[in-house]
Amino acid sequence: MSNTFLDGQQNLSALTVPGVYGDIVLPTGMILGTATNIEGLVGVGSWGPLNARIPMSTPADAALNVGPPVIRPYDISTYIAAASQVGGAIGFYGIRVSDGTDTAATATIQSAITITGKYTGILGNGIQFSIQNGSLANSFMGVVAFPGYPPEQFNNILGPTPASAAYTFSANPAANDVITIAGTAVTFVNATPTGNEVLIGTTLAFTLSNLLAMLLTSTDTGLSKCNYALAGSVLKVIASQTADGGVNAGTAGNSLTVAKTSTAITVSGATLSGGTGTWQTFWTNLANAINNGTPYHGPSAYVIATAETSTVAPTLSTTVQLSGGTDGAANVTDATLMGEDVSPRTGMYALRNSLCDCFTLCDLSTEADYAAIVSFGLSETMLPIFATTSGDTVADALSIRVNAGIDSPWFWLIVGDYPTFYDSYNGVSRLINPSAFGIGIVGNLSPQQSPLNKPLQGVSATQTSTLGQTYSDTELSQINTGGIDVILPASQSPGGNYYSFATGRNASSNTAANGVEYTRMTNFLIRAAQSKAAGSFIGQLQSIQPTDETRANAKSLFDGFSAQLASASVGLGINGQGMIDTPWLVQCDANNNPANLQALGYLFLYWQVRYLNVIRYFVVKFQGGGNVTVTVQSTPPSPSQFTSAANTSTTQS
Repeated sequence: MSNTFLDGQQNLSALTVPGVYGDIVLPTGMILGTATNIEGLVGVGSWGPLNARIPMSTPADAALNVGPPVIRPYDISTYIAAASQVGGAIGFYGIRVSDGTDTAATATIQSAITITGKYTGILGNGIQFSIQNGSLANSFMGVVAFPGYPPEQFNNILGPTPASAAYTFSANPAANDVITIAGTAVTFVNATPTGNEVLIGTTLAFTLSNLLAMLLTSTDTGLSKCNYALAGSVLKVIASQTADGGVNAGTAGNSLTVAKTSTAITVSGATLSGGTGTWQTFWTNLANAINNGTPYHGPSAYVIATAETSTVAPTLSTTVQLSGGTDGAANVTDATLMGEDVSPRTGMYALRNSLCDCFTLCDLSTEADYAAIVSFGLSETMLPIFATTSGDTVADALSIRVNAGIDSPWFWLIVGDYPTFYDSYNGVSRLINPSAFGIGIVGNLSPQQSPLNKPLQGVSATQTSTLGQTYSDTELSQINTGGIDVILPASQSPGGNYYSFATGRNASSNTAANGVEYTRMTNFLIRAAQSKAAGSFIGQLQSIQPTDETRANAKSLFDGFSAQLASASVGLGINGQGMIDTPWLVQCDANNNPANLQALGYLFLYWQVRYLNVIRYFVVKFQGGGNVTVTVQSTPPSPSQFTSAANTSTTQS
């Protein structure tokens, strides 16, 4: 039994062996806030797994992981291209869906191996595959090249082991001595050689040099079945692994015959020997290396290999490009984006447990889906961001919000006044759903901030501004009180000549909870409250004593996190506000944990936090005139000082 243990592992009241015991008491964990700049997108793409989270940070990431922007509905990369122009602090989880007709790119090499894209989509049509010589003898290397990434190299894939034989020369052969290889006789002569004859030199070395030169240049069908090499006075005969399509590779080479007629020559046997395997072995080994990895490289991230039944030798340095990949995007519908909340989850429901801050289903316009989306957003502490159809009016958007029954802080509805952004990949300026810039702005704002009056970098126009129109005060009043939002023309943004959101309000009619910042801050804090640090209290013990340590630790945990949030260090500016206002309240004591509830296993902690308030109406009370009395003071003024201070008395003579 160890004398060192974690606190609670040992029954200290039952120790019987004298000694010194080390009881390690771990410190209480700390709450760490979860990220609020990861946004969820559900739509179509040209690569990547279906109905699974695909992490991306930039448009360049998106181009490699789901394909570059395509001008079509529901396109994930288009949303990322637009949202990222607002700022670079944002990240994404993409959920790729399809209509079921998507196919993976493929290519069959020499009828021996089929290479298939790991995922469906047209991006797979850019994959290239080739076979090169490997680093080891009798080995090869499969190379997979995916656009934009370094090539994958599957090196030292062994082919069949060639059969071989050896002729050992003890002296210079005599005229008319013969060696026979694969049925072809090679004769040594003293005169000028013809055909399969070899000139005997003045020394054995000269003779062997002549022999090797003749064998290497011969076009005889028998001699070309082998390769040749000299090692001193030994001629090595090695079955060719590639000649005639590799028919003599591996074990097949063991049937090639060798013989001699000479007292100066000995031969290793009647046939070549030592050949093992076939080219089928190589193709199988190559497929296994691609699918399962090697000691030098993991499994391919881009392709799946299937070995066919073939003994053909590989053709080296020939690049084959995959083809036939399709996206399956043409018949995707809003229902496809919604998906199903059953295992395996699809569409929107694949975002469960993703801890995204906000999300949207790219270009979804079915209003009947909004209620289900609200429910999902609340259950996952994520803010859904959606917009009405292109060219929509304020009146219609107000009607949609009412008729869809989305009176909830967990929905941000934007009027379909579509903005224009520059799509650098396609080289055009084009319209996009406003929800893309809604995603972009929240992904670049800490959760206590409102999107109200924040510059939407990347927006060059809206449908309204293109017509030279603006929103009237009546329309803006309806927008601000109706639970919807809209992108203002640059001339109407209060803080400058930039495009911005007009209200920053969610769809709730609760005036204390109808700011987008309320939803995001509440989501952020409730996720923090459900952290592993808080979860560590499950299974611990508490007592009815007023100084109970467990409750004190729980209070300390939330007090510490609240103090961090209230600190200017995590807020805006230098020595500015924190993320929350002060004071806050944390109660976890015997008063809210009576004995009867303790007996049922409950531990209650009350946490009250005051959010920072968004300035919506900056009222400047101005008084000017030649008879205004101005008093300068060093202390801050009080509101009562702004009552009428003008000297209006007159003196009559």
